[in-house]
Amino acid sequence: MTAPAREARSRTTSVWRPLVALGLGASLLVACGGSDESAGGGGGGGGGGVDEVTFLNVVPIESLSFAPEMVATCAGFFEDNQLDVTFEPTQGSAQAINTVIAGGALLTRAGDIEMIAALAEQDAPLRNLGDVEKSGAIRIMSSSGAPLEEPADFEGTLIGLPSVGGTSEKTLDLMLSANGIPRDSVEREVTGLAPGVFDLVESGRIDGYLVSLDTALILQAQRDAVAMNPTEFMPAGNQLYVSSTDQIEDPEKADQLTRYIASIAAAIRYIADDQADGFSKTMECIGGDFEVPALEDPESAVASMEIYVESWTQGGDDQLLKTDPERWTETYEAMVDAGMAPDGADPAEWLTDEFAPQS
Repeated sequence: MTAPAREARSRTTSVWRPLVALGLGASLLVACGGSDESAGGGGGGGGGGVDEVTFLNVVPIESLSFAPEMVATCAGFFEDNQLDVTFEPTQGSAQAINTVIAGGALLTRAGDIEMIAALAEQDAPLRNLGDVEKSGAIRIMSSSGAPLEEPADFEGTLIGLPSVGGTSEKTLDLMLSANGIPRDSVEREVTGLAPGVFDLVESGRIDGYLVSLDTALILQAQRDAVAMNPTEFMPAGNQLYVSSTDQIEDPEKADQLTRYIASIAAAIRYIADDQADGFSKTMECIGGDFEVPALEDPESAVASMEIYVESWTQGGDDQLLKTDPERWTETYEAMVDAGMAPDGADPAEWLTDEFAPQS
């Protein structure tokens, strides 16, 4: 078994101050031991040693959304690619982006909405390296007695949010705008996102609230809950890998990025191959190195993993960890129409596919 994930280090960086002003918030299983196949990618930075790199996660790494990172650690794909990866939590996307721009971390993950806002409004020195989640992992929960199943159902409602101005609220706003629903027709209240908030829905105090996919599946298994995927009604909702232009243009850092993405691709393929066995090896591997709350409910964990695999592998293996340029542009245009981004930019300039894994 490879060594457990290194403990996260505390780091606070406030270099790219204009992004902080945007208030960007947090958007949202292989037998232990070395892999039997090469993960692909670069060859150890040219020196034959192991490179230490930092990945910034804006929510706890012990979420099934980050199963590729956890599997790349416990199954040895990072090790195969001569990387020693530290997972470092941050206080939201703004801090993560600041730190990456400052060179304090190699890369992070962010939602397409917040990335496009940063790029269009602030001309941030960042690039989208490729989408990992392609169908969104945010769900809007409501009760079966008064279900919220499409955007028209939201007019006149009160919706709970984990925070003000974060990814969840931006997702709600864009979904409403893309479907012609006035944003001011929906009231908002900060409620958090724990499963217990569903009590507020059942009591009628709120009509619905936004949660992660993992939480949504637990609620559906335990409560009389309806989950709506907002990305079914708009082009946005993807999660993507992000690095700075300075690091992309640095040959040594670029090689590390290539090897990181190759490790994630190998982990996704391994998880997908394990689906036929109910992700048993995957869960054993992850559970050996990480304390993942979702694994305490195996049935919900399997259901969650099935959705994530479908999202990660959307478009087939040749599209793994790649961004659909047409959807990326449609997301930007939808944000312009919603008043969430300025017009006149070329979103194709914010993409690079040079780190995409080989099929």
